Amino acid sequence: MKNYTLFAALCVLMLTGCNRQAEKMLDALEQQGVGMIIDNHGETTTYSLPGVQDLLRLTADEPEWLKGAAVADKRVGKAAACLLIEGGVKSVCTPLVSTPARQMLEEAGIPLYAREEIPLMVNKDGTDLCPMEKKLLDAKTPEQCAAILRGATIEGFQMLDMLNEQGLSLLVFNHDSLTTHANRGVQDLLQLISEQPERLQGAVVADKIIGKAAAAIMATGGVREVHTNIICTPAKRLFERQGILIFATEEVPMILNRDKSSMCPIDTQIADIESIEECVAILQARLAH
Repeated sequence: MKNYTLFAALCVLMLTGCNRQAEKMLDALEQQGVGMIIDNHGETTTYSLPGVQDLLRLTADEPEWLKGAAVADKRVGKAAACLLIEGGVKSVCTPLVSTPARQMLEEAGIPLYAREEIPLMVNKDGTDLCPMEKKLLDAKTPEQCAAILRGATIEGFQMLDMLNEQGLSLLVFNHDSLTTHANRGVQDLLQLISEQPERLQGAVVADKIIGKAAAAIMATGGVREVHTNIICTPAKRLFERQGILIFATEEVPMILNRDKSSMCPIDTQIADIESIEECVAILQARLAH
């Protein structure tokens, strides 16, 4: 019994100490009139850009500065919470948190100290939801939230869910219409680029598995955003060179053939070719035969 009492007392002391540190950081936040303070092993920095601009830059350019840091943020909505999780912060304190943000941080196991919680973060004049909070309402995970903040659409994630649930191989959303496809390999993509190229230009695409062949066709067709379960590294690099947004559940070195003994034969044929147009020409010639 004494051991349980001692353990409870230690927990209270630890919690009190954490709260005192959080209040100290929040006082500094208010006194300095800044938007965010990051304390990483005793070294502190302040930030003042609107919204989550500082967090977006830090997660992209200086992720090591967030890793294991204690963060005080003026307002923590779903947008800030997902980026703090992505950055791997140690703890978060804030004068104001939204319920979705608090739930997200709790699920990630990140301690949160907040003076006040509200159902959803609202805009400055209190007439509507905060634009960022509204944008992320339907996002399910911190990864989805972070991707949407960087330009992804919620439709892309929903399309991948639909593709997996219905056993499809390809979905294309463009001009407010969705087309579904179920052929193996890159047959559907080759048909689209040959017969309906306007369907790919500026489209959001969900594809079950993406190798270099599929990536070359999509890039040549002008897609703007791609979601997939599995992508190979050459395909990912191809998309990155073309400035196409790509969100993949898993990355692998190469796409294998059906018996998993070697590289997919279609990708093998274009493995050493840099030009995406040349890749597509080879693939079209292969299909014609």
